[in-house]
Amino acid sequence: MNVQALLPLPVVIPIVGAIGALLVGRLHRLLPLLVGIGAMAVSLGVLLLIATQVLAGHGQVITTYLSDEQPFRGRALGIAFSADPFGIVVALLAAALGAVLLTSALSELGHLGRRELGLLACLSLLMLAGVIGSALTDDLVNLFVWFEVAGLASFGLTGFFLEQPTALEAAFKATVLTSIGGFVIFAGSAMLYALTGALNFGQLQHALPGAASRGTSVAVALVVCGYAIKAGLVPFHAWLPDAHAAGPGAVSAMFSAVLVDLGVVGLVRMLICTRTVLPRLDDLLLGLGITSAVVGALLALAQDDLKRLLAWDTVSQAGIIVVGFASNDAEGISGAVYHLANHGLFKALLFLSAGAVLHATGLGKLSELGGLWRRRRVLTAGFTVGALAISGVPPLNGYASLGLIHQGVADDPVVHVLALTAQVLTVAALARATYLGFYRPRAQEYEHLETQHIGMRIGLGSLAIGCAAFGVLPTLIVPRIAAPAASFVLHTSAHAAGATAGVSTVPALSIPAGLSGGTDLVTSLGEIIAGILLAAAYIRWGEPRPVGWLRRLHTGSVNDYATFAVAGILLVSVTLLA
Repeated sequence: MNVQALLPLPVVIPIVGAIGALLVGRLHRLLPLLVGIGAMAVSLGVLLLIATQVLAGHGQVITTYLSDEQPFRGRALGIAFSADPFGIVVALLAAALGAVLLTSALSELGHLGRRELGLLACLSLLMLAGVIGSALTDDLVNLFVWFEVAGLASFGLTGFFLEQPTALEAAFKATVLTSIGGFVIFAGSAMLYALTGALNFGQLQHALPGAASRGTSVAVALVVCGYAIKAGLVPFHAWLPDAHAAGPGAVSAMFSAVLVDLGVVGLVRMLICTRTVLPRLDDLLLGLGITSAVVGALLALAQDDLKRLLAWDTVSQAGIIVVGFASNDAEGISGAVYHLANHGLFKALLFLSAGAVLHATGLGKLSELGGLWRRRRVLTAGFTVGALAISGVPPLNGYASLGLIHQGVADDPVVHVLALTAQVLTVAALARATYLGFYRPRAQEYEHLETQHIGMRIGLGSLAIGCAAFGVLPTLIVPRIAAPAASFVLHTSAHAAGATAGVSTVPALSIPAGLSGGTDLVTSLGEIIAGILLAAAYIRWGEPRPVGWLRRLHTGSVNDYATFAVAGILLVSVTLLA
């Protein structure tokens, strides 16, 4: 089956669904969300058809040009959609999680009126379309367009409950910081076009070696910084915890499990395009990633608000994923692809659980919670599975993907030790949250607990099953999904050939599907024990002084956060120019 003609459909379907969601609310209050679920289910079905060809054999790159504007003499013309083994993973994840999370929203937000539910479904579908479009687009300008589509929709979702001052403030911070990101992406893309005459990713790979200059370094730095803002990497990160904690549970889950991937996509595309011209970019992203992993996990451990804790952990997990991609190692990159999917599953599960806690109790602070395991066993089980998965407990999904990333950076002792440290801090943060929120005895019983509806149970159950399935099937996932994606990232010629020829084959890449026996198991066990001991010490003795200093550095002022971003842009630019 020729799937090239299908490539635009996974983006078009959610956009049409977004329009439909606004219209059908007049007929029935819940119809907008049902339309949204249907649109994402159909989009997922189309993506699965495309994936059967993209992931066939060792992997393929499939490209189609709108309006039949085919490449001429090696130059790409017009708007192109391209499906490759890396992008298809991101697109599939966005569509699948979108359908699950909209199903959960039926229960969590079903009490809202027709107008509110129509707007919620519309904005959610537009944001998901933006993420899928970013995964399937094949040029810098359209990647920027999808960045803006997803960003504008996310602003509305962040400030959806305008009567809550924290939501409005978070939306303002997200607007300011991601607007800075959008500006530098556009400026950098314009500079690259002026220097190379190319915007298509495949064509850029051919054009950049002949145009290597200080201007090229600055242009790449600007684009990288823009997508680092969306990915929430330190020092571009400070807006993310506010934005990801402000919305309803299902919306927060979409932000952390799906929207962050857009930033990762942009960074990986730039890595692929510039690896031969700017090898320092790997080291730069390795530094940004590992710093984000440690800082994010440390600040997650310091949080009392459950959703803010999970949002800070997203900063850490995004950093670990970027470390894997920047490792320039087959195992590290395959682990990053695997962990990107795994993070989507367990972070969506954790945020849905946090949203369900807030829905049931009206409370969101760990200091106010406790004892939920007696009254909400399904909810407690869901959060516990997510916490175990993100902690790397075998046989859940985090164990295999984290192990591959750690193997990928094993030759760099500093990065390896810091990655293990970040994982210990992550275990501590989630162990503390799980105990305080669910298993710690509570002095007083809750006066009232809202009913947990079927949509929430479906969401929690399906995501927990996903965490278990992705954990016990590495022998299927690594060779058939992660390895082709890693080969695509490493062998940049496949992308260039696919852009100009329409179809190209990714070189074969063999990666062990399982981890190397007892060593990895002992390492994981050591991380878990150290994390639990650290959590116990934190609960008993409180916050260490250095953590307090780091926490107070994040003042909540949008002016300070914009200053962090500008300083980061200067740092990245100087590093690539050196």
